[in-house]
Amino acid sequence: MYEITETDMVLERLAGPTMLDELARRPWRVGSLGRELGRLHDRLHALPAPEWLPKRFGTADGDRVLHLDLHPGNIILTRRGPVVIDWCNAGAGDPAADVAMTMVTVGSADVPGFAARLGRGLLLHGIRSGCRTDPSGRMQEMVRVKLDDPNLMPAEAAWLRRHAGVGDGPGVGCSDRSGC
Repeated sequence: MYEITETDMVLERLAGPTMLDELARRPWRVGSLGRELGRLHDRLHALPAPEWLPKRFGTADGDRVLHLDLHPGNIILTRRGPVVIDWCNAGAGDPAADVAMTMVTVGSADVPGFAARLGRGLLLHGIRSGCRTDPSGRMQEMVRVKLDDPNLMPAEAAWLRRHAGVGDGPGVGCSDRSGC
């Protein structure tokens, strides 16, 4: 950020594709880009949350910075490395909630075609292998949060209900290390 006033912010202009664009152009990179996304979570969650961030999905271990919308469309791949954008959902809390939200968001994304759905599974596997935080304890909670999102598309909601085991009791659905 270069400057901030009461009404304006002057930000750096970023050059490069989004991670989502890169996945579309070079699908063979899905595993490495997924691991990169997992490592971005680890880097973000290394930061203690400042007091002014809203508390969400708290933890007893000390709140960390959460993005809560960290997916391939919100990462710009610049020459200096990946840059995370779109911070309007940011909060303070449990890193497992942040990773679980990414898993739920990517898992429920309405992607056409078998190859894209296969790629989604590989991306989810890459995220989990690149990230040290286990999201399994927060998966069902994030599914419920996602289902309450007024911007959720009907196909995404149907996928969540079908694959996430909402209402099926504990231990069902997105609770293993592979995600959804």
